[in-house]
Amino acid sequence: SREGLGSHATHLKGVSGSTTSCQTVILPDCVDNISNLQNHFGLRDKYRYFACLMRARFDEHKNEKDMVKATQLLREAEEEFWHCQHPQPYIFPESPGGTSYERYECYKVPEWCLDDWHPSEKAMYPDYFAKREQWKKLRRESWEREVKQLQEETPLGGARTEALPPARKEGDLPPLWWHVVTRPRERPM
Repeated sequence: SREGLGSHATHLKGVSGSTTSCQTVILPDCVDNISNLQNHFGLRDKYRYFACLMRARFDEHKNEKDMVKATQLLREAEEEFWHCQHPQPYIFPESPGGTSYERYECYKVPEWCLDDWHPSEKAMYPDYFAKREQWKKLRRESWEREVKQLQEETPLGGARTEALPPARKEGDLPPLWWHVVTRPRERPM
């Protein structure tokens, strides 16, 4: 019965995501045939009205026990979302594809600059610097394995994507894990 529960939980997650994404899409029978609700901020009253209608459509089937019917409803909702999406959706500036995405990358301070901090400055953040010393020790120990793994798993013609391979053994770290653990602030001050 756990498998059924897991698939039901997965289905609920899909319905929840579909509800959220479909609230950005208007029903086809809208007066002005507007396809994406959130892309038309001047029509907030219509947006709220049709968002409530969309929510009501999802609430009709929120307790559906038949997984076949629930899967079919989810598929129909995703197809409706696909067909009704706006051709030029609003993308938030800081989101991937937005106008300000990674704009401040050049201003991020590299992690190695912390090595030059005065001991009195480091004393203000004892927990962080203690953890950082552990990371540095772990990095020195795992570096050779990481480079060896990268060399073994990189094709002869070079990598086709920027994706890095995962850790291959239990307890090992993925190659170049250091850049994820010690990433700098997201925005300059």
